[in-house]
Amino acid sequence: MSLSAELHVASRYLVGTRRWTPVVTVTLISLFGLGLGVFALVVTLALLDGFQSGIRSQIVAHASHAEIWPAAGRRIEEPEKLASLLQGALGDVEIVQMVRGTCLVSSDTDAVPASVIGRSDTDRVTVDRILSRRLGVASGDRVEVISARQRLTPMGPLPVRIRTEIARISTPEPGAESGEVVLPIERAQRLLWGERVIEAIELREKADPWTLGQRARKVLDEAGVAVRVAGLEELHRPLLTALALEKIMIFVAVGLMLVVAALNLLCNVAMVAAEKRKDLAVMAGLGFSPSSLRRLFLVLGLSIGLVGSVAGAVLGSGLAFVLDRTGALELPQGVFMVTAVPFSIDPMTVGLVVAVALGLAALAAWLPARMVARREPSEGLRYE
Repeated sequence: MSLSAELHVASRYLVGTRRWTPVVTVTLISLFGLGLGVFALVVTLALLDGFQSGIRSQIVAHASHAEIWPAAGRRIEEPEKLASLLQGALGDVEIVQMVRGTCLVSSDTDAVPASVIGRSDTDRVTVDRILSRRLGVASGDRVEVISARQRLTPMGPLPVRIRTEIARISTPEPGAESGEVVLPIERAQRLLWGERVIEAIELREKADPWTLGQRARKVLDEAGVAVRVAGLEELHRPLLTALALEKIMIFVAVGLMLVVAALNLLCNVAMVAAEKRKDLAVMAGLGFSPSSLRRLFLVLGLSIGLVGSVAGAVLGSGLAFVLDRTGALELPQGVFMVTAVPFSIDPMTVGLVVAVALGLAALAAWLPARMVARREPSEGLRYE
């Protein structure tokens, strides 16, 4: 039996009825339930993608795109030669030499340990907001940075310290918990090492920051330079893993609505099979094979799933687009990175939601379709 005949019968069962029956009611409920589940999942994931895109943008804007460390020890040998090699191979890449350590930072009111970073691209002192709040300082105040390294004086060994004025309060990196102070590299080298030492090289690129680490690693491996290279994903693996896990858990939790809608669809297809048992027996007598009857009910379930999922996806994407463009859901200023709730529509995510809905619809229609295919034609006419 041709598929066109099965499609014709399925369409008659869906839209060809002339009276309101329980089957029609359950069919509309199935359509609404499946569409609502897809709608809720698309809007929720668009909201989650909007916030996560903001976090990723903040990482790209404020964090290192790739970092290079020595393979052994703490010193990078011939850092100028290494920087020249990277600049020539990678093109328009910003290269920053760094040293790092932990020091005690004190103000007139308190003293706390903090990370100290010396950078070759700065000539002023910057303190992040976490450290400024702990010390109670602002731009223009003076702090003292005390190193664990000691120097010999007539009074005995004393820790190396510098007193400096804060030029700027910066925004901490996403996920940062401890305070941070950034110094010009010469002052940081004197504080932490007492000599010119480079511990790490930071790379930044506007064009393709997420693959910069891989490209830098390839260049250095081909040149035979023994160093360790980490890209954005390696540098921020815990945060990015948490974001991915969050998206999976939200997908599973909200996706349970689709499971409930699929169970309702199963009941709907089963009701159609029970109500149309006489018609099915007649069709079996006219030459419809068991596989044709099975395909008929699969088409019936997939048609309901397709209409509901596509309608839900279109409405959900449209609502997310409008809310993102208008900024209708405002957020308190100074609490979040954005002033309105962001939404980001990912076509692949929307396609995945529709595919899951259609898969559940096919699964829900399979059991009634299998029962119909195994039923004897005489059973449908026995009590007629």
